[in-house]
Amino acid sequence: MSHIGSGRRWWVAAVLLLAGMVMGERWASPCPVTAQDGRRTFTDLQDREARRRAVEELGRSGDERQVTPLVEALRGDRDFLVRSAAAEALGNLKSELGLPALTAALDDISPDVRAAAALALARLGRPAAIPRLRQRLQDAEPLVRSAAAQALGKLGDAQSLPELVNCLSDAEPEVRTSATEALGALGRREAVEPLLRMLGDSNLYVRSRAAMALGMLGDPRAIPAVSELLLDKERTVRASAAEALGRLRDRQAVPPLLEALRDREAAVRQNAAFALGKIGDETAADALVDALRDEDARVRARAVDALGALAVPRTLDAIVDSLRDGDALVRTLAVQALGNFKDDRATEALVQTLAADDALLRRRAVESLAKIGDARTLPAIQTALGDANPAVRASAVVALPRIGGSQALPALLTAFQSDDAALRSTAAFALARLGSEEAFVGVVEAVGRMAFDDVLNRRTAIVGFFNALPESPLRLQGLVASPDALRRRGALLGLMVVTVPPAATGTFLEALADSDPEVRRAALAALARTDPARFAEATAQRLAAEPDPAVRVEWLSRLTEPRGTPPALAETLRGLAREDVAPEVRQAAVAALDRLRLPRVILPSPSRTLPAVANVAPLPGPELPPSLTVPLPPAPLPPASATPAPTVAANEAPSTAPALLPTTTASAPPSRRMPTVVILPSPSRSLPAIANVAPPLGPELPPSIAGSLPLPPPPPDSPQPAPAAPLPVVAANEAPSTPPDPLPTTTASAPPSRPTLAQPTPVLPSPTASATVRESTAPGPAPGLVPPSGPPETATLPATPAASPTAAVRPASPTGPTPRPAPRATAAGKVSSTAVAARRLPLRRLPEARTAPVWVSPGRTLPAGSLSADDRVTRNEAQVMDYLERLVAAQLAFRMASGGRFASLAELQQQERELEAPFVDQDYVFALYVTEATAFGPADFFVLATPRLAGLTGRRAFYVDASGIIRSSDAGQPWLPAARQWAPVRSRSAG
Repeated sequence: MSHIGSGRRWWVAAVLLLAGMVMGERWASPCPVTAQDGRRTFTDLQDREARRRAVEELGRSGDERQVTPLVEALRGDRDFLVRSAAAEALGNLKSELGLPALTAALDDISPDVRAAAALALARLGRPAAIPRLRQRLQDAEPLVRSAAAQALGKLGDAQSLPELVNCLSDAEPEVRTSATEALGALGRREAVEPLLRMLGDSNLYVRSRAAMALGMLGDPRAIPAVSELLLDKERTVRASAAEALGRLRDRQAVPPLLEALRDREAAVRQNAAFALGKIGDETAADALVDALRDEDARVRARAVDALGALAVPRTLDAIVDSLRDGDALVRTLAVQALGNFKDDRATEALVQTLAADDALLRRRAVESLAKIGDARTLPAIQTALGDANPAVRASAVVALPRIGGSQALPALLTAFQSDDAALRSTAAFALARLGSEEAFVGVVEAVGRMAFDDVLNRRTAIVGFFNALPESPLRLQGLVASPDALRRRGALLGLMVVTVPPAATGTFLEALADSDPEVRRAALAALARTDPARFAEATAQRLAAEPDPAVRVEWLSRLTEPRGTPPALAETLRGLAREDVAPEVRQAAVAALDRLRLPRVILPSPSRTLPAVANVAPLPGPELPPSLTVPLPPAPLPPASATPAPTVAANEAPSTAPALLPTTTASAPPSRRMPTVVILPSPSRSLPAIANVAPPLGPELPPSIAGSLPLPPPPPDSPQPAPAAPLPVVAANEAPSTPPDPLPTTTASAPPSRPTLAQPTPVLPSPTASATVRESTAPGPAPGLVPPSGPPETATLPATPAASPTAAVRPASPTGPTPRPAPRATAAGKVSSTAVAARRLPLRRLPEARTAPVWVSPGRTLPAGSLSADDRVTRNEAQVMDYLERLVAAQLAFRMASGGRFASLAELQQQERELEAPFVDQDYVFALYVTEATAFGPADFFVLATPRLAGLTGRRAFYVDASGIIRSSDAGQPWLPAARQWAPVRSRSAG
């Protein structure tokens, strides 16, 4: 570039640098890829990195349906990195559907793909792949041979022992290391001699893995050779040798381990202390006490743990002093070590530790006191039931039966009725561990005190207790016959949640006749939940005989299933709606009829195609005083040629020419036609009425049978009539019990009302418009069935010239006046008045304006009751901490019940339904990780809760593990938990 000027050279260099930066950014920050990309053909993703990340996403999905695209990627992708990722993803899915593809991938041209396929086959755990894996031990690539050896060791194929021994002489250290680990995993004593030869290998990793493998085999022949490795020049080899000697657990290794306890490397001293604790030789106690003053906290922790395993009395004071160590792990292990000493000094130190600030220390102190089992510490354990940490409370519940025995029964029953779900479950297991008759009866009585909904909500704890004891259903059956009503109720509810329906149906049916109403209520609730069909039959047969109205109401409220309703049940409910003396029972019966979709009244089929209108025969009422009658001028008589139109009742054929209803009419001027209004008294409110059934919408009625119209309420200044005696109401299509007299009517003239848009004015062919009006009663609990109680009322029509806006007027017809028909004769021979009403469909007026949606901009004031951003973040973080505390307590309860392991998400949700919601919450994302117990450590778990939108749904991420300590960090820190700065959360109100 000598021919280019200096300025131009700088310009070209800048352009090339910019282009390189753009390409590098594009390569380092590709577009996000989700599992949905894997459902497409992988050839659509041109970028190799995008295809690889899509494959990895499918492998993490855990969905077996994603095997097909992964198999396609493994077989047909052009890039070996994508094929390797596909093999690893198939191994993560652990689906047998991927076995053929992975077996075929052992012949891939790429060694990376073959090695990934071998390791994936090991994760599948299928023995069918063992022959092909043995062939890969002769592969030309050391990477493939090493992967095949590891896979055979994980599959536990003892027949592969000769091939693996041959791999110990492989030229590559990587292959020898994998073969050594595989021989240790097989656990065959035939591998001891070959492994002893590998202790002198030139590669430090081969020597280290050989020592560990010999420790796993547990053969004492390896002790001298492994002890010599404690003097190896490599720190890794010396540490592995010390750990292997601890696994061998032979006293021959104590002297070399005591020397290793003074090694210059902390890792070697730590493993030496661990090995001495495993061997359990008391001669090492003094050296371990000296190790408590080591500068490295891990060495002190291993030393105090080993002293606890030895439990030598002269070392107790040194362990108590370790409670004041500056490292939390040392203090925790010291508390655990004190649980192995049956000494008052250890007990006193543990009781004092119950007041420590560290929740993990308090929990370990409770567990150590339970291990000691001193009954004098029972008050301190009962105090721990009120601890702020749920894990401490759960540990106290577990410790109570081990310390106090039957004396702890009251405290355990109190914990069994707690609102904390994890505490209830733990208390149920602790009560079952007692196994006494007093504990069984106490739990039954506790269940008997619970409400029915509480029994359902606490079903997990109740079922856990009864299932942990043998023959619980038979014992509950015996308590049903107990003279104590509380025990009978608790036994019934216990049978409801324990037995499989309909095993206890007979017991529930017998309990419906119990003398105690609470027992009967529990029996009917249990029967309705377990056997709805038998419950409906029992309702039809026994409900009417139930003496308690409250029980009848609850009985009716349990009728919720409309399918399979027996015919007798409908008649029983209608009878209760008409005849029961308690108004709340009548109301409940009407509601039950509606829920079961049963008709309230059954009408006979009509003989004509007329709308079904309830024919209510008016009953004789009191004579109105003269002060309430309005004098009207005499009305003109109808012409002789006019024939009165008959009034036809609903579902009834028209009768022959009936007599006219005696009324008092008034004549109106031609310019103002006045209606004739008949005022009927209100029915008695103390009797059930089932006649007011709304008829179905039918065709327009002829003028001769036009219905009555409503009368507006009287004005305040109108005279009030004298109170009338209650009158019975006759059901639809039913004749009155006593022949009534013709109803006296009062005729009043009023100006015609104005027609409205909602109800058009019907036109009748009569010069004098008439309408029969009855006063509408106040709405009761069940309209049309149970009228409200109270004295009857009489409405009067004010004789004022003002027009009524609600009264409908029938104007005159040009054909002349139409006389009213006479009352028809009843079956008894008496004459009764009838009023026929036609149902109208009122027009609905359109709203004048519709409410527009209100948009709230960020700058506007928030509506009342809404949360601000800060309030929402505070609420979310407080809920997360509460949930994490409950989850730790649930994990502890599961660990106590399962023997040391922790629960997965599915097992937690099965144990406690309340723990499911946060995993699907929209504001925080929860991730639960569980590790099984191994030879290198106990089982553990941890939960990571991160805000879905950092800053909006939460500002902090939360972390909790088996220690029970909730820690938080800023949500903007790196996503890896190990890379975050975690700080303990001391109070839930701090966030």
